[in-house]
Amino acid sequence: MIRVLLILALFALGIPGFVYLFWLVHCAMDRCCVRHARKYCQRSGLEISRVRWQPAFAPSGVKTEFTLVQLDCRDVQKQRKLVRLLVWPLGVRKMLSDEKYPQAYDEKWPQENS
Repeated sequence: MIRVLLILALFALGIPGFVYLFWLVHCAMDRCCVRHARKYCQRSGLEISRVRWQPAFAPSGVKTEFTLVQLDCRDVQKQRKLVRLLVWPLGVRKMLSDEKYPQAYDEKWPQENS
């Protein structure tokens, strides 16, 4: 009887603990990818204003091990640029785009509380 209660207690505590641990690892991996993207832009001489990221998906719709990081930056001439990078925990994998910042794109960014 005690053995059954012990097994049930392990499951009751283990499953939420595992989910919480999974969430912590997920957040840490995202922060690691964003750190790589920031370093990449700073080495390129870009001043970063805002950053956002999301999981990267293959054309088939399957999630990949990469993270898509979008950075709102200013170059040396203080012109805004939108930089999109494909990043993974070991570094920047690929630059997807480095273009002039589209003005209509501001509506898609989360607004900061003023």
